[in-house]
Amino acid sequence: MTFGGGAPTTLIIRHTDELLDKYTKVRYHYWLERKITDLKMPSLENETNDPKDADHKYRSATNFLREFTRDKKKFATIYNDNVAYGFSRNLLSIRSFGLLVSTLSAVINAYFLLPLLETGTDRILDASMNSLFLGFSAGATAIFFMFVFLFVVNDDFVKERAFRYAKSLFETCEIE
Repeated sequence: MTFGGGAPTTLIIRHTDELLDKYTKVRYHYWLERKITDLKMPSLENETNDPKDADHKYRSATNFLREFTRDKKKFATIYNDNVAYGFSRNLLSIRSFGLLVSTLSAVINAYFLLPLLETGTDRILDASMNSLFLGFSAGATAIFFMFVFLFVVNDDFVKERAFRYAKSLFETCEIE
């Protein structure tokens, strides 16, 4: 997934991006050059003059880091951040469906519960208290998820996790 100019892993390692300070990027570039045979990381001048080639080198470095950090136990933070990013991206992809299902669930619950409340205490007493509790719980859960899909799951939700993953992936360059 790209966010305004490329993948987060490409964006944060560019000289022109400010998420990481320039001194950290120098360390990361130096570490990557030592680990990846025949890869010379672009300077600011190279990146400015040939941004396409610079991005190819950044993607190559990212591909190396993904393979270098495959061990889930040794790189648990990277693995967890990648899972969180994938989960958030999947939630965003089903956002419309989730909103539809949660809204329908809330409406259907209201349809069955409201008549019980409007007709007085005799009908309420006839209905099992467990059924009422479960009905209200299901309705509250549907409304909760409706609000989650409306106000939490969005592009920024995914973007935050994508950049967290990118940052933790490149923090590997601080090892060894």
